[in-house]
Amino acid sequence: MNTLLSIAIFAGLFCASSQQVASDAMIPVDQEYCWTSWYDRDHPSGTGDWELLVDLWTEYPGQICNKPVAIEAHTLSGIPAVLTGDVYTSHPLYGFVCLNNQQKSRSCLDYKVRFMCPCRSD
Repeated sequence: MNTLLSIAIFAGLFCASSQQVASDAMIPVDQEYCWTSWYDRDHPSGTGDWELLVDLWTEYPGQICNKPVAIEAHTLSGIPAVLTGDVYTSHPLYGFVCLNNQQKSRSCLDYKVRFMCPCRSD
């Protein structure tokens, strides 16, 4: 029997109150680390889908920590990037990039990202 993760929201971060998670959770979170909200600032037109941390800091000031420890990317419909077949690069201190010219279809899917940061209690 799975226990749903109880969540509290502090300054845009989703914080876990225990390590018990639902079976559909991607990564367990503890009381020290929290996932941010999902962000989608770019679309795969032009050269690709660019969800860069520096651009997200500018567009969403104060919502993402300075040194995220993890990044998660999903399509806008909720499919994890790792299951899409798209070629991409991601790093928690850089962000997520999918280049259209690296795809067999010549176009990336549209992605959203979130970051794991230390929880804030203020």
